[in-house]
Amino acid sequence: MRVLNHDNVIQLYEVYETEKSIYLVLELIQGKSLQEVLKKPTFKEQYSEVKIINLIRSLLDALAYLASKNVMHRDLKPENILLDKGEKIKIVDFGLATFIDLDEYIFKKCGTPGYIAPEVFKYDAKVPTTHYDDRCDVFSAGCILFYM
Repeated sequence: MRVLNHDNVIQLYEVYETEKSIYLVLELIQGKSLQEVLKKPTFKEQYSEVKIINLIRSLLDALAYLASKNVMHRDLKPENILLDKGEKIKIVDFGLATFIDLDEYIFKKCGTPGYIAPEVFKYDAKVPTTHYDDRCDVFSAGCILFYM
């Protein structure tokens, strides 16, 4: 998160470490998760097709930025996308994120069922040619668009 600085990605300001804890100072985002918004019975009335397209465009712009920084999120889902009061999206929860070009990932198969790309689900560390990249986040964005 230290290398990231984009309007649609939560900003990390500081990191403090003690013997037993790590404290992250993050941007304050006042609003709701996309999941909360999607569950409202008034979602269809409040969000036109054009509004949804603009949200997805912002999401894809943020994913392109992450890819340019060699980062993949690996757990994109409506709960990890916040809408601030101006309804601008912010991608949050980088707990499973990693750099794309690592030879081996700490968490190989990760994500949330329903949003995991097939290549992540099929990942096999025993097969040296098995690998995935930032396209797994694009798959998750497509699942979110379908859900919306």
